[in-house]
Amino acid sequence: MEFQRINYRTNGPVATLQLNRPRALNALDEAAIGELQQALVRAAGDPAVKAFILTGSGRAFCFGADISEFQRLHEGGAAVSPEALLSKAQEAIQALFDMPKPTIAALNGFASGLGLDLALACDLRIAAERVKLSEAFVSMGLVPDGGGTFLLPRLVGFARAAELIFTGAPITAQEAERIGLVNRVVPSSELSKAAEDLARKLAHGPALAISLAKQALKKNLWGDFQDALKVEAGFQRLCLASADHQEAVRSFLERREPIFKGK
Repeated sequence: MEFQRINYRTNGPVATLQLNRPRALNALDEAAIGELQQALVRAAGDPAVKAFILTGSGRAFCFGADISEFQRLHEGGAAVSPEALLSKAQEAIQALFDMPKPTIAALNGFASGLGLDLALACDLRIAAERVKLSEAFVSMGLVPDGGGTFLLPRLVGFARAAELIFTGAPITAQEAERIGLVNRVVPSSELSKAAEDLARKLAHGPALAISLAKQALKKNLWGDFQDALKVEAGFQRLCLASADHQEAVRSFLERREPIFKGK
């Protein structure tokens, strides 16, 4: 299958999925989400693949959901409803979270909103030194819906997660490393090699033991990821119908500051 919005390749035991909408900062529209999930299913089912890398093209890892598609959804000009788009995005996130093989997010650029949640759903994260990360949902009058409320506090603790989610403020790669959000920070020129080297190290390890260790780590986390996604989806439906979210979309497209009214 030929993909239009992603690049997918295998190099020996390592599969790499590169989001490839650089002009849109790799924002995820319906088609990109569909291709992402198809590639994840392919990698999970390929016995030759032992490790998986997720990265982006251009200057962003992933800017989150495609805001222009949000506008079409609100105006009734898209073929899919906001609820259906949310469901598709969560299915892709779930596929990434459930990947039986070790996964690495190679953060080449800005990771925002759903883009950061994609990175959080990976097992390991390596960031280029100039990367910034943000749970930016609040700026659009929304709540995290890609597992962020489940995964982020498990990495950085409740208080830091609350601050990142409530404010939507971006943090640097160095700060992300300090609080445990990313495993390491490397110069931009070394990111691809660092991710590939780590993936190959894992791929040449005992695949069964690593897969079972991954299952044990996830099983022993308190709570259930699917339940967390359901909670987020319910809250997000309320936010999608809110006046504040619609104002956020309009102000984004009109390049002005939003005026929120709390409803």
